[in-house]
Formats: sequence, structure tokens, C-alpha cells
Amino acid sequence: MMRFSSLAPPAALLLVAPLLFAQDVQPVQPVNQSVAQPATQAVPKNIEQAETVFSPEEKLQYFALEHRSPDQIEPQDAELLSKRKRDILAEAEFFGYDTSAAGWAYEQSVCTQMPDYILLRYTNATPAGPDSIFTVLVPRHGGRIRIVPVLNHGATRFKPAPTDPRNFELFSQVIPADVAKQNSGPEGKWLALTVCYAEMTGARPQVPNEPSLDLRMIKAPPPTLRISVSAKEHEVRFVEPYSQTDYKLWDITYNEAGRIISANDDLHSYGEVVVKQVPEPTPKQIPEPPSPPIKQIPDSQQVTPVPQENQPQPQPQPQPQPQSR
Repeated sequence: MMRFSSLAPPAALLLVAPLLFAQDVQPVQPVNQSVAQPATQAVPKNIEQAETVFSPEEKLQYFALEHRSPDQIEPQDAELLSKRKRDILAEAEFFGYDTSAAGWAYEQSVCTQMPDYILLRYTNATPAGPDSIFTVLVPRHGGRIRIVPVLNHGATRFKPAPTDPRNFELFSQVIPADVAKQNSGPEGKWLALTVCYAEMTGARPQVPNEPSLDLRMIKAPPPTLRISVSAKEHEVRFVEPYSQTDYKLWDITYNEAGRIISANDDLHSYGEVVVKQVPEPTPKQIPEPPSPPIKQIPDSQQVTPVPQENQPQPQPQPQPQPQSR
């Protein structure tokens, strides 16, 4: 594996080893993740895909598609959705979704790579029961509305939506061939294209630019495009914080025409935080030193003799006088 800073490596190098590209991401305010991921506002752009070295002071940033609530949808799209509302509900009912129940809401995921379709995400997350999720592809120029079942009262279909080959084919139908080929390669918006597929299959990724800046994901890779030696397969990998305890590792492989041939969204647990707070040291009491031994000095050695010349002379005692009779 070789790493290059340029996005257009020489053709000869493509035959030597697979190439690895890291893609810059658009900053989005990080949010508190939960299983039902909250909404964010982010407008995808044509990302400059040069290698970037992040300094230790770099903050964690996220890439996400723009999401619009019903009152934020463009007027012409809102009018089309109003006209085809009955068709949407009928198709959803065919897949077992009761949209007449309380708690349903929807929003638009803005994917510029599918200009001929409106992508909607319907959710029903009520406290009384498990979640239900499906996505809708509404053609702007007439045609059949397509439904992607994701969860129905917390249950998935026999094949989960991200790994279902039926959805590979559906994605190929809604993404124009030239757009798919261009954006699945190193000179295209491969991260945005791949996040569009994740959104079509019910996810709502917020992709960190450098997951290792979060110590719980220190081993997770940054958004990466790998090109096979033959240049016939392009593999896109990115991670998505999924809940308070887990993150997803997405791995989508395209063929040389930009069509998806495999997809995985494996769930990984956060690693144990590497940096831990050092506990306060336990005080250790130092024992008092023993008292010094006492040496007894004999009485004869307790007085220092005084030299003779310095000794005081004894005074003569007066003699008693004889008494007269």
C-alpha cells in the first residue's frame, strides 16, 4: 500500500500497488449520538480531496448530507409530494407500513447525485414501541415510486437494507451512469455518493474526519478510498458514531462503472479510553525513629577535677578562747 498526496497518480503507479486516498470532510457541529440519530443541517459540497495533516489541536468535524423538514422542502418538490402523497402511502402499505398510525414523520435527504429523484426518510419512533423506518424515492418526472424497507416495529427484513443486493440495483437506477462512474473514483465526490447510499438504506451518517481524535475510536480509519491494483474496484470506507456504546464501519465497493457490488455496515463497540485519570497517591505514614540509647556515667566521672592552683584555699577556723575563772 502506498500513500500519495496528489489525487491524480501516474497510471504506472496504479499497476504497482493499491492507492489510498483520504478525503476532507465538511464541518458539522458534533451532536450527542443515540440509536435514533438526531437531525443536523449540513450542505454537501465538492470536497477538495488532497491529503490533509491534522495538528493535535484539530477538532473533530463531521460530514453529513443536508436534511430538510417538510416546511423547508423546495416549493416545486413540495407540490409534487403533495400530488403523489396517496401513491407514497399505498406503496408503503404494500410493504406492511401503517402510515395512518400516530407518530409518523418524514424529512428530505438532499442527495445531489440523484437529480431526478426526491429522497424521503419516514420514521415512527414512539415511546410505546420499537421504531419503524422506511425511505421513499419519488421520481421528479413521473414514474413508479420506490420504497426501501428498513425497520418495521424494530424488525429488519431477511436481508438488512444496506446489504440487500436489491438495493444495489435500485441505487444504480436512481444514480445516472456518468455521475456514478465519475463520483466513485478519486476525482469525484466518493464520500458524498456513498453517504447517499447509506441514507437511501435508512441510515443517517455523520462521518468524522479523523475518528482517532475521539479516543474511543482511536483504531477506526478516516474516510478512505482504496483502488485495487487493476483499478476495476473502488472501495470506500468510513465510520459513523451509532450510539453511546457503538459505531458502524461502512465498507462499500464499486466496480469500474461506479455500480455497487458489495456493502457492509458492521457494528463495533467503542474501545476503552486510553487516557485514564491517575488516582491520588495513598499517604504512607513514616514510623518515628527510635530514641537514642542512654549511657549511664559513673558518679566519679560526672565532676571534672579542678586544677590545684584554681582550687579555693581553706580558711582557718578561729580557736576558742579559754574562759577565766
